[in-house]
Amino acid sequence: MRDTIVKINERKFRFLAGIVLIIFLVLMVRLWVLQIIQGASIYTVKSKQNQTRTIKINAPRGLFYDRKGEIMVTSRISHNVSVVPEDMKNNPEILSQLSKILNLSEAEIREKLKPNPQRRANPYDYAPIYQDIDPETTIKLYESKLDLPGVEVDEVPVRSYQNGEFASHLFGYIREINVQELEQMTQKGYQYRLGDLIGKTGLERTYEDILRGSDGGKVYEVDIRGRPLRLLENREPVPGNNLHLTIDHQLQLAAEKALEEQLLHIQKNTRYKNAKSGAVVALDPRNGNILAMVSKPAFDPNLFVGVIPPEVADKLYNNPLHPFMNRVIQGEFAPGSTFKPVTVFSALMENQVDENEKFQCLGLDPVWKRRFPCWIYGEQGKNHGWQNIVDGLKNSCNIVMAELCRKTGPEVLAKYSRYFGFGRPTGINLYPGERLGLVADPDWKMKNTKEKEWYPLETLHFGIGQGYLTVTPLQLAQLYAAIANNGKVYRPQLVTKITSPSGDTLKKFQPKLTAELKASRDVYSILQQGLSEVVSGGTAAWVFNGFPLDKFPVAGKTGTVQKPPYDNSGVFACYAPTNKPEIVVIVLIEQGGSGSGGAAPVARKILESYFNLNKKLERTTTTEKTNKPIKRIEDKREAKPEDSPVSENSNREVKTEEPKKKLEEQPAPETPILEQSEIQEKVEEAADKSESESAFDPVQPENTVSAGE
Repeated sequence: MRDTIVKINERKFRFLAGIVLIIFLVLMVRLWVLQIIQGASIYTVKSKQNQTRTIKINAPRGLFYDRKGEIMVTSRISHNVSVVPEDMKNNPEILSQLSKILNLSEAEIREKLKPNPQRRANPYDYAPIYQDIDPETTIKLYESKLDLPGVEVDEVPVRSYQNGEFASHLFGYIREINVQELEQMTQKGYQYRLGDLIGKTGLERTYEDILRGSDGGKVYEVDIRGRPLRLLENREPVPGNNLHLTIDHQLQLAAEKALEEQLLHIQKNTRYKNAKSGAVVALDPRNGNILAMVSKPAFDPNLFVGVIPPEVADKLYNNPLHPFMNRVIQGEFAPGSTFKPVTVFSALMENQVDENEKFQCLGLDPVWKRRFPCWIYGEQGKNHGWQNIVDGLKNSCNIVMAELCRKTGPEVLAKYSRYFGFGRPTGINLYPGERLGLVADPDWKMKNTKEKEWYPLETLHFGIGQGYLTVTPLQLAQLYAAIANNGKVYRPQLVTKITSPSGDTLKKFQPKLTAELKASRDVYSILQQGLSEVVSGGTAAWVFNGFPLDKFPVAGKTGTVQKPPYDNSGVFACYAPTNKPEIVVIVLIEQGGSGSGGAAPVARKILESYFNLNKKLERTTTTEKTNKPIKRIEDKREAKPEDSPVSENSNREVKTEEPKKKLEEQPAPETPILEQSEIQEKVEEAADKSESESAFDPVQPENTVSAGE
């Protein structure tokens, strides 16, 4: 019995010993593979990483040219600081010394060197920690180079926006890519690394893949302290491709200057102290080329090249005027009387009126009386008498428009509003995208408001460009381009071609006809005649007194937009020459008074620049040569004659009405998402604020007075 038990135990022991031996042999084989077979390659790679340093050479971004070939945006050399993360980890004294030179805490530097998948894979590659250091700091780093192994001062090409805020919403800005953007770009097949610069807004973002070049690099052999011994590899960077824009540099300058001067003038010399923002867009109706695009207030994209001082960042991101918002494509506002051509067009297309039919303006609407007066009655206690539809446009008569609205109705007005592109994208290719505005009708109100019912007075408000109607300045430009062009509408475009760094043409962008708004030539002729008479003898005549209308005839329309509790805002839309239109100009002055007193003078200056009239016209202005008021009829509550720097010999026959109806805000369409980086989140926040605070959100009219010059 005892022998049997001993034999069983021996067998168990031998079995267990065999298992242990097998495990030991497996471990030994595995250790041999790791050390002998794979070890050589692993440690060779580690050794090479420790003996070499790779310095990336950033490629210059492509240039921006205006339509005449003048460079608008270029690059300059920036001195950036890069370090080897692994060296910083093993050399705390270097980290301490670098912290003092850069005036950064050690914690801030460590945060910039935080591990990520890229750095884990290449721990000995240089990583950027500070951009665009000043010359004094650059000298200190060069002087301390021997004591700072693993620290490099790189010469990196960065954007140079030569005129600061000039066309900032058009150009956009660039900034370091963030983690979310890196993931998105990697998924799309693009090769970016943390620290790379990427377009954030505007053309810089829209054409990022075109403007970005191919980075180069240098590989050095280094000693044990990380000091370069010899150059092993040198790959030259390839610059990005260039954009040739439709923008006219000189016209853009003129538009920026005219708008800025007018805003300052209105603030200083009128009661409209909140006139601090506005927009201008000029385009060629023959092809859709945008000649100028201005949005104020603006920002300086050069600020984003280096480190933004906290006080500057705070001023930008918390500015209630939202300087990051491109009002040309994102500002939604009621067009006021600049919409009246659509009202006339609707009645003509539905055969509800002809050019000879006359309407009597007694100052008050025959149905709504004082709840819907003509502007001339509200300001001067007068009326326009008998008028046809051309007179109605010329004098901006609300009573004529009211009669046309009764003949057509809100559904027809909405149909032709959409016919001209309101409520729809224009198709412009510019990040972060355009807003659509709002075109409402009874069905829309039923579905989207608590009140549900559409009131007859709301139709009249619709017909004079108020109420449930908002547009962007670019959409309004499309309307006037269509009128000037007898119904042909081209997609707005900003780029004519893309060229290589050597100048070879890679791609051309041809004008694209997006719509032909069918109507008899007589219909467009009536609109064109009415708009021409606005400038030659109507509500804008005093502004263009002294302008050579015989050589360069102008057609246009004034508009006054109201949205209590904000001050009135002025809009002016025009095109010229009327016999062969070359340019459409839209001017918007937020909280700046009337269309004639606030916006039209800016348009005149832009036209003077376009037709090279600045040296040919000698105009005495209230701001330059005299403080005498221009003698013209003007309501004391509106912009005074001296409110705009135009000819002192100007005489105005008519006046912008005083809007009186009370408006109630409705939610604006959803804001396009911009970015998810820290900076861009603040830009988004600023844009979100603009939806609720801007004077140009969708509004709801009550049964009160509405008017507009």
